[in-house]
Amino acid sequence: MRPSTALLRLLTVPSHAAGLRADRFLLAQVSIPPPLLFKLLRKRAITQVLPEGQSQRLQGSDRVQAGMQIHIPSDLVTSSTEKSPDQSQHRQSFAAQRLPMLFENDALAVLQKPQGLACQGGTNVKYSIDDMLGDLSPDYRLVHRLDRDTTGALVVAKSRLAAAALTAAFRDRAVSKRYIALLQGVPEETHGTISRPLLNTGTMTTVISATDDERRAQMAKPAVTKYRVLRSGALGNKEVSIVELDILTGRKHQIRAHCAQALGCPVFGDHKYSSAEPTSDSMYLHLFEISVPDVDVAGLIRATSKTGKVAVKAPFPASWAPVFKKLNVPLKCN
Repeated sequence: MRPSTALLRLLTVPSHAAGLRADRFLLAQVSIPPPLLFKLLRKRAITQVLPEGQSQRLQGSDRVQAGMQIHIPSDLVTSSTEKSPDQSQHRQSFAAQRLPMLFENDALAVLQKPQGLACQGGTNVKYSIDDMLGDLSPDYRLVHRLDRDTTGALVVAKSRLAAAALTAAFRDRAVSKRYIALLQGVPEETHGTISRPLLNTGTMTTVISATDDERRAQMAKPAVTKYRVLRSGALGNKEVSIVELDILTGRKHQIRAHCAQALGCPVFGDHKYSSAEPTSDSMYLHLFEISVPDVDVAGLIRATSKTGKVAVKAPFPASWAPVFKKLNVPLKCN
């Protein structure tokens, strides 16, 4: 049974949102959990109002157009401008800290992501980088993600076409990423390639072995991580190593799972993938360098670009300084 029009709220799509997926547009407009929004779309509780006044089902994958009118149940949502006091507090906090800008032109920006700030909304996420970008400009769009406790370079597109081009570049592995991690223990080999499939179960990612059953093996996805040990030493009574990592695939928690389960050396401070007693509040995984296509606002490679790429290095968090000092490693970009 569909709600009566008295219980519906009418949203009108502004011109700057034209071309967005309907689910993305709605998530930016109303403050409800994504699973609830997707359920409303499946149940046909959210509809497009046609010019002649009739209603038509709206799917999440549909593209919204300027002036399009959308009916959504008013008793289930709150306007995105009517945030709870707790959310407003988070907004003020993050707006005050403002993410450092490592690089910016008319089509993209590279931000310095801190630890503890989620890229997108989800369970127990009151305010995310996605929310922050929406506050800054309706044109800003994330084109990739980092885990909540991973730090480093985060690329943001500043136009819809630039976002489409950069998202395709990440999908097609036309982006190079260089991570630096502090690991518990020292890998047996000083360098190598981990080529082990990964199975994500929603909360955890597991390396698939030859002894796993056929069903799990079929559900797993190929994953390849290259690594090189840069330095090893002692941190208190524990052996640790600083390792450079390059992922050739982009699976969820890929580095964390490969390091913990394939190398036997979890990322230091990664409580999810390590059984060791917690000794740090920080997870030492940092996207140190990223290289993306040098696109313009139309999503095309710039004619004036010498290399066709934008390469940016992200400084290490200041909190890493004591660890680097003990291992006699300079805290700087190289």
